[in-house]
Amino acid sequence: MAPVFLTLNTLLLIGLVLANGGRHDWAYLWGACLLALNSLPLAYQMLKTRVRRHGYGPIFWLIGVILPWLLFILFFAFSLQNPSHELLYPNNLFSPLIPLEHSENLPTTPNPQRSGYFLVFIVSLLVMTLNLIHGRSSRLQIRRHLTALFLFGAFLAVTGSIMKLSGETRFLWLFEFREPAAFATFFYKNHWAYFALLCSGIGMGLFHHTYSREKTTGHFPEKSLGIALLVVVLLVSIALAEARAASLVAAPLALAFLVSLVRPLFRQRKLLAWGILLAAGSISSWGIYAVSQPQLERSLERSERQLQAHREGDLRKVKRLALYRDSWQMIQDKPLWGWGIGSFIHIHPIYAGPEFYHKSKEYPVAYEFTHSDFLQSLVEFGLAGCALLFSPFILLLICLRHQGRWNNLISLWLFSACGGVLLASAVDMVFTAPAIATGVLLCASVAIRYGIKTKQLKA
Repeated sequence: MAPVFLTLNTLLLIGLVLANGGRHDWAYLWGACLLALNSLPLAYQMLKTRVRRHGYGPIFWLIGVILPWLLFILFFAFSLQNPSHELLYPNNLFSPLIPLEHSENLPTTPNPQRSGYFLVFIVSLLVMTLNLIHGRSSRLQIRRHLTALFLFGAFLAVTGSIMKLSGETRFLWLFEFREPAAFATFFYKNHWAYFALLCSGIGMGLFHHTYSREKTTGHFPEKSLGIALLVVVLLVSIALAEARAASLVAAPLALAFLVSLVRPLFRQRKLLAWGILLAAGSISSWGIYAVSQPQLERSLERSERQLQAHREGDLRKVKRLALYRDSWQMIQDKPLWGWGIGSFIHIHPIYAGPEFYHKSKEYPVAYEFTHSDFLQSLVEFGLAGCALLFSPFILLLICLRHQGRWNNLISLWLFSACGGVLLASAVDMVFTAPAIATGVLLCASVAIRYGIKTKQLKA
């Protein structure tokens, strides 16, 4: 039964990627319904094992993991009945607000409908995570699904790169997405870079796993070489998407991958092979730079302008820093439970600084997200909400560290890619795309499952 749900989650992720990253109300709701099906095998496994899994009993799973998430759900479900404002123009994200009487000490929201579908999707992601960790998927099944995701990502990277370099605006030269540009499978095209980063990590793991088998056969490792070339294409697409945060975190991952290729040859003192690989790496690096040079130069120029504006104290050209400043003020005014899930676009105009006002406008320009998922979480969930939502993840990482073998060829690279995306989310709105949130939790969950299964096989 577990492989069926692993397939379901993989297909759902592919669907969300193609649906502009899932940035639609219908994608949140239907995606949540499909993810919620993970509760069926999860409940079955829990009942069958009497809530004893991976060396831990009911106290750990029920009190340490499920209870905090259940409290998060209940508190923020209550917020739907505790609105802080009413939209003057219903169903309009940019509507002015009418203040309402509400309980100040409990979670609230200015838009119950928007908060509702965000909450349902978050709950469903939590169910998926637990199901994948507890599921009975074998290592072979996990590798097959990861291969499907990797090939899907590589296909989009190839077509998107060709579109970007040729100036084509139609996907597969047939139809246009909402954003008429390459990688417009995402609402914001540079958010493609985070999905490409995840797929790169998958490819790096698959390369090492495949090569470890091919090197003993005595024939040319054509499968490994093909995977490595597709990883290079994915890394090139990150630069072409002009996502600066993703490019910065992808660089050390790519360097680590190169070192992992060179290190065995150096240890075996195959100097000729080492020299050939080094020369090939240098030529490839030069080729990547030559292909993506215009995009890299634009990103560098933009960064330089923003740094100069920051030195001059002009945040009009560095709106992200102004958003961080305003977000900190929002957090200080509602530190415990925040302003509500999905509330930033409604509440920020109240706190918006002069940088967001045009000379002829009475109202500020509204920003939907903070451009920092860390700050956004504090703004919308508060300290208490963040503690309830994120502490079980931390507990799982700490307590399961002895239950698996994490230096295996798949888990290590998956964790590295997920860590890169998490690091980039400190300065970008990464997890506002449902596809990225689903992809990170899917990859992290199967990495945990793969590590646990690896230790069981090696025991």
